[in-house]
Amino acid sequence: MNKDGPFVKRLTLSGQNVGEFTVVRRSEASPTVERAAADLVKYIMLATGKRLPVLTDAEAKASGTVRRIFVGNTLFDTERVDSAVKKLKNDGYAVILEGGDLYLTGATDTGAMYAVYSFLEDAAGCRFYSSKFETVRKADAIEIPEGYEVSFSPLMINRDTHWFDTFDPAFAAKQKLNGAVRRNMDGYGTSMKYAGPFVHSLPALAGSKREPNVQPCLTDPAVYEKVLENARKYLRETPGAKIISISQNDSYPEGRGCQCENCRRLDDREGTPMGSLLTFVNRIAGELKKDWPDVYIDTLAYRYTRKAPKHLKPADNVIIRLCSIECCFSHPIESGCERNREFAEDLEAWAGISKNLFIWDYTTDFLYYVNPFPNLKVLYDNVRFFVKNHVIGLFEQGAYQSYSGEFGELRAYLLAKIMWDPDMSRERFYAYMDDFLQGYYGEGWRFIREYIDRTSELAAKGHMGIYYPIDRILNLDREEAVKEMREFRALWDKALALAEGEQRDNVEKSSLQVLYAYLCLYWDNDVSPKEKERLYELMKKYDIKYYREGCVLPENPDFTCPPDRW
Repeated sequence: MNKDGPFVKRLTLSGQNVGEFTVVRRSEASPTVERAAADLVKYIMLATGKRLPVLTDAEAKASGTVRRIFVGNTLFDTERVDSAVKKLKNDGYAVILEGGDLYLTGATDTGAMYAVYSFLEDAAGCRFYSSKFETVRKADAIEIPEGYEVSFSPLMINRDTHWFDTFDPAFAAKQKLNGAVRRNMDGYGTSMKYAGPFVHSLPALAGSKREPNVQPCLTDPAVYEKVLENARKYLRETPGAKIISISQNDSYPEGRGCQCENCRRLDDREGTPMGSLLTFVNRIAGELKKDWPDVYIDTLAYRYTRKAPKHLKPADNVIIRLCSIECCFSHPIESGCERNREFAEDLEAWAGISKNLFIWDYTTDFLYYVNPFPNLKVLYDNVRFFVKNHVIGLFEQGAYQSYSGEFGELRAYLLAKIMWDPDMSRERFYAYMDDFLQGYYGEGWRFIREYIDRTSELAAKGHMGIYYPIDRILNLDREEAVKEMREFRALWDKALALAEGEQRDNVEKSSLQVLYAYLCLYWDNDVSPKEKERLYELMKKYDIKYYREGCVLPENPDFTCPPDRW
């Protein structure tokens, strides 16, 4: 955390200095509200240098305390506050300044927590850029006038960025992420907690093989009984679970489901292998609903099951999680790109029959975690396209096994913002990008923005998949790509020269993407061994343990090979 504050010389609420206020929460507050109140005190102190006292509502009432900041519902809620809260949905929040008092509240404790972080960010200048880097925008004066009111309810019920940096629950809460995959959100608001395995769960539930492409028979009564039994067991063992996965085993692109006569009959009738899978899942969902009426049953529309059925519809408690693995990520899905046309059609078909439609989206290069993956400019369009088609849950998978040496922090930040408010304007989305670049990287941020613009432009000239080498991503032959990488390295060197302190570390870490790509392209020429050794040492310095999915950075790399083969 950048601690060079106080950053805000004067912060006033209804004309009164914030240092004169007391934070008030209810007497028996939940851990979520307690933590939110404590964070409010912490960040007001960071911003202004003023430490606010904390009282319960009973203590505040007994002492006659005035000039109060209420966190969550309390004994002091007014008619106006109650009215605003009643209109909120999906852990929405309200920030209201009335009668000289500030109310940071919601219909749920999670909403109240989001109110605190929204107030700190929108009104007090706090910036939560990553789990390791937070700061406050400098200001001479911030004035919150009497009558100030902001209320907001998100459209999506599940928002998850599967990037390593966001697995920290405290940071995830500040970004209003509520997915519970690889993070324990207990005490950080309600979350979409799973009972049992996250996805590709049928092998665990059915006791079948886990090797990709091996799928159980979905018309076998013994398989059905075994899956139902184990699903019930997982739900009994996981109180508070919101989702259980009944989803196919992983598969390669050419994979397919069970080919027995009974399964094929269902698939042929529906025109897709989803016929046998959804018939099975709907049946399980009907049984589980009897004892767990509020739990969703989650299944994948993935590779061979991506196409929607002709006649079947998902049960009301079934989530269809449509996967974009085959897509091009240098063009928006709705752009007419030939690589995205079929997926867009499948999404629209599922949107027409699904009450609970989720997306599993892919936001990195899984063979080259550290290489550039210029998809930042399509994120806005894709999330909005998903929401336009009634998507209510997003899982944005990235480099999830260690910290990113590319733009993992920036990408996760932008995804969190657009998932929370997909109705934002394009201008606001890019304002968030520029704000992040300036705050996270320092004075030379414009050189990094130029790099983003140029790499995005090159990528848009062709298609970009999630297993592409850098020359294919940039649509250049190897010699041209090496030349571009030299120019890109110069941009990052300029940014590094202007950065100081933690921001310099941030620039150095993210600049590894161009050094890594350069050495992948140029490794068989007379490249100084010192460059390869420098790349390796910097990856270790910044805890980049995985250079591709499932591949750990070795202790003794072979510097005669390109870094993607270490």
